[in-house]
Amino acid sequence: MLRKRWGQTGGFAVAAMLSLAAAGCAAPPAPPEFTAPAPAEGENYAAYVAGRFAVENGDPRAADLLLEAARQDPGNMEILHRAFLALITAGRMSEAVAVAETLARRDAHNGIVELVLAVDAFARKDFDVALAHQERIGSGGFESLIGPILKAWVLAAKGDRKSALGALERLRTVAALRPFALAHTAYILDFLGDEEAAAAAYKEALESGQLSSLQPVVSYAAFLQKHGRATEALAVIEQYALMFRDSGYLETARNRLVAGQPIEVATTTPQSALALVLFRAARELERQEVRQPAIIYARLATHLTPQSDEARLRLAGMLADAEMYDAALGVLDAIGRQSPEYGAARMQVAWIYERSGDSEAAIGALTDYLTSEPDNIRAWATLGDIYRGQEKFRDAARAYTKAITGLGKDSEVEPWFLYFARGIAYERQGEWEIAETDLLKALELNPDEPQVLNYLGYSWIDRGIHLQRGTELIKKAAALRPNDGFIIDSLGWAYYLRGDYDEAVQTLERAVQLEPTDPTINDHLGDAYWRVGREMEARFQWRHALAFGPEKESDRKRIADKLDFGLDYADARAVH
Repeated sequence: MLRKRWGQTGGFAVAAMLSLAAAGCAAPPAPPEFTAPAPAEGENYAAYVAGRFAVENGDPRAADLLLEAARQDPGNMEILHRAFLALITAGRMSEAVAVAETLARRDAHNGIVELVLAVDAFARKDFDVALAHQERIGSGGFESLIGPILKAWVLAAKGDRKSALGALERLRTVAALRPFALAHTAYILDFLGDEEAAAAAYKEALESGQLSSLQPVVSYAAFLQKHGRATEALAVIEQYALMFRDSGYLETARNRLVAGQPIEVATTTPQSALALVLFRAARELERQEVRQPAIIYARLATHLTPQSDEARLRLAGMLADAEMYDAALGVLDAIGRQSPEYGAARMQVAWIYERSGDSEAAIGALTDYLTSEPDNIRAWATLGDIYRGQEKFRDAARAYTKAITGLGKDSEVEPWFLYFARGIAYERQGEWEIAETDLLKALELNPDEPQVLNYLGYSWIDRGIHLQRGTELIKKAAALRPNDGFIIDSLGWAYYLRGDYDEAVQTLERAVQLEPTDPTINDHLGDAYWRVGREMEARFQWRHALAFGPEKESDRKRIADKLDFGLDYADARAVH
C-alpha cells in the first residue's frame, strides 16, 4: 500500500480552520438520519485511536475506523465530525453528505458541514436547498470568499440576475477580494447572455490591475471569440502573453484561436465557476502545507465537476503532495484513454510511483504508455527525468534523444531543457565532450536560464578549463537568481578554485545562510576557511558537513580525513 504521512496536519487542523459561525436560516426538509448503534458492553476506543493515527498517516482506512468509533460512541459529535472529514478526504461524498445531514441537525453552527451540504445541493441543481445551506455557512476564513460567490452563482442559475450581482457586492468592498467580485460579475453576465454588460464587466476586471489569476483573461478571449471577434480575442491573449511569457494556459488559448477552435474555459457553467474558487482555496492551503483542508476543498471542487479530467489531475497532484499515493493513483485511474488528459495522467502516475519509491512501476507506467503513443515528446522527457533521478544516465540520455528527435511535434516541451538534461546525463556518465556540446546548445537556445549558466560554468571550472568564462556564467546565474544557495555556492567555489580565497569565504558564507543543511556547501566553506587560516572554523563546518550526511562514501571519508589531518593532507591523499 502506497501511503505516507500527512505531515503536521490532521483532523485538529481542520476543525480549527474550518469551524464557522452560523447565520440562522430555515432548514431544508430532513432526509433519513445517519444512525450509530450503541456500543456493545465492554467496547473501548481502539477504533478511534486507530482512526486518528490513520488520518495522520494518510491511511485510506481512516474513515472506516472513525465511523466504527462513532458507532461505539453515538453521542460523540467530535468523533462523527472527524469521520465526516475523513470521508470527504477519501472522496466518499455520498457517505459524507449522509453524515453531514446528521451533524447539521445536531450542530447548527458547523460551517464546513453547511458548505458540503450547499455544494452537494448545488451539484444536484437543487438550488433552493443550496441557498438554505449557504446562508448558514458563515463568514470566517475562505468561506468569506466562497459563500458570496456560491450564493451569486446559485441565484444566477435560478435566473435572478439582480440578486446574483448583488451577492457579490460585499466582496467589492474588501481590497483582497475585489478581483474575485469583478471576475465573477463578468462570468455571470456572460453565462446569462448579456453581451453588452458582460463585455463591460470583463474590461473592468482586466483594467482594474488586480487580477487574481489569468482566468478572466482567457474567459474574456473566449467571450470575444464566441461573439465573432476572434481578432480582438487574439490581441487580448497576446497582450498578456507579453507579461506572462511562461504561461502555458495563455499559449494553449492562443493555439486554439489560431487553429479556429473554441477556447475551453472553466467558467461556462455555475458549477465549474464555483469549482475554480474551491480549487483556489485548496491551492492556498496547500502552499501553507495545511494538507487535509486543502484536499477537502479540492474534493468539493471535483464533486461539482465530476466529468472534468483536468480537475482530477489537480486533485491527484494535491493527494500526491500529501503523500497519499494510493488515493492519487485511484483518482488518475478514472481518466480514460479517450481523454485529452490521458497522457498527462500517465506521466503523473509515473511520478507518483517514483516518489513513493517504486521505480520499477514508474518506468513501467511510462514505457507502457509510450508503446501506444511513441510520438509523445513530453512522455520521453519525463522518462528521461525519472531515469536521471535514478542515476541511470545512459538510459536517460537515450530517452532525451528520443524527445529531441521528435522536436517540433510538441510545442509544450522546451528544446533548451532537453539539451540541458541530456547534457547532464552525458556529463554524469563521463562523456564530457558530448555533454559540453549539449550544454552549449542549451545555452544558445536560452542564454538567460540560470540552471544552464550555473551547470556549464561550474563544469568548466571544476575541470580547470575556461575559468574566466565559467565564472562569468555563474555570476550571471547568481544575478538572475540571487537567493539560490546552490548557485551562490557554485560562484564561491569558482572563486576558490581560482585562488581568490577571501572572495570565496564571503560568497560561501552567503550560500550556507541560504542552504544551511547542505553537506557540500558546508564542506566548501570549511575548505575556504582553512585556506585563509581560520582552521577552527573550518573544522566546525566540516563537522556540520558530516552531520548533514554526504551521499557518497568517498565524500564522507575525505571530510573525515580533513578533520583528522587537515586539508592539505586530504588533498594530497585524494591525488594519490
